[in-house]
Amino acid sequence: TFYMYRASADDELHKFPFGDINTGNMDGVIWYLMNEVVTNYTAGPRCPRKFNISVIHRYKIQVKATPDLFKEGMNFGPRYAYDMGKCMGRCFPGNLCSGKGDCTSHYEKYGYIPGCNNFYDNYPFPNNQTPAHHGIWYSLPLDGRCARPTGAHDCTWSYEYRGNVTLLEIESAVPGGTNCCRGHCTSFWDDQFSSARTSLRIQQALDVFAKKYPWMPRDVEAAKCDFQWWKWYSVDRWEHRDPWAKDGK
Repeated sequence: TFYMYRASADDELHKFPFGDINTGNMDGVIWYLMNEVVTNYTAGPRCPRKFNISVIHRYKIQVKATPDLFKEGMNFGPRYAYDMGKCMGRCFPGNLCSGKGDCTSHYEKYGYIPGCNNFYDNYPFPNNQTPAHHGIWYSLPLDGRCARPTGAHDCTWSYEYRGNVTLLEIESAVPGGTNCCRGHCTSFWDDQFSSARTSLRIQQALDVFAKKYPWMPRDVEAAKCDFQWWKWYSVDRWEHRDPWAKDGK
């Protein structure tokens, strides 16, 4: 049992069932926010925030591998990318993804297993060193969700909601600065390539959760992300395409 986090727009939580999505540990979510949501990579602050993301949700997750996966020495599968509830496969730099067939083939064989990737493994993305060295991203297929995971193909993970904090709440930890949006300025996101500053950001975000929910654990250490990609993909038979590219471009 451990915590996962998901950054989203304020109204997303009740729009869709919880599943067929990507989540992360706090390290992974902070890096995502820092690079794609509150800044436009290296082009400065982004306002409005990407996808109107304004809140970090926290979930207590329990997982149990299927026997088919566990006998290969793993508790997690690959971290597939989900977009609007659709599995895009493994996505690499340049928006090149292995496609739905990759997801379907492995879900049929191993069950609807949660997936993960360690940032430090540089596979499939991010594919180079980041200041959030211990970042982890996850995928949670809806068809594997159940009340209490048994390891059956359709019962591999469960969740309980454990609160949220807004970006405004965590940004207020370091008020003032040049990253401004809708009348609020912060220096929380400064020095985006600094490992030390990123580690501080992660701890400050966890501090905000702890202050807001003092009766809950501040954080619950993530389960080891043990997917060994070379066991499945040393020979990658899935063509990598950009699923968001318009026809003919």
